[in-house]
Amino acid sequence: MKHAHFHGFQAGLVCFLLTVSACTPEEVKPTAPEIGWVSINALTVESSATPITVTLSYRDHQGDLGWDDPDRHALEVRDTRLDSPDTYHIPPLTPEGMELDIDGTFVVNLPPLFLLGNGGDEQTRLTFRITDRAGNASNEVESPVILITDTL
Repeated sequence: MKHAHFHGFQAGLVCFLLTVSACTPEEVKPTAPEIGWVSINALTVESSATPITVTLSYRDHQGDLGWDDPDRHALEVRDTRLDSPDTYHIPPLTPEGMELDIDGTFVVNLPPLFLLGNGGDEQTRLTFRITDRAGNASNEVESPVILITDTL
């Protein structure tokens, strides 16, 4: 009789361990959005003449990218020759208050780059970062080198 009781105890312990291992918590999703480099329309542009079109990928587990208010800017774009970024509005990518796991691409249309000096051609890169409505900043991505040529 003792022998049968021991096997019952062992079976109960094995069942308990399986239950514990099966109840592992879900993987914690990052709160900050992620962006990635996709493409640019040109790597050689004429100063003050060629608009820049960049395509970026995005992923946001909470879906809180973009603003209804056009005066709220979510995208930072910095010309590496300059200290401060320019900021741009992005409309909401999901309805306000909805928590959806979203990913995709978006196109950024930028005004033409211009030469900063009086000399000839200049090189630069553009860096991009997006911030969600909760204030979480994404990683930063950088363009390939862009050559800005003199139009004269």
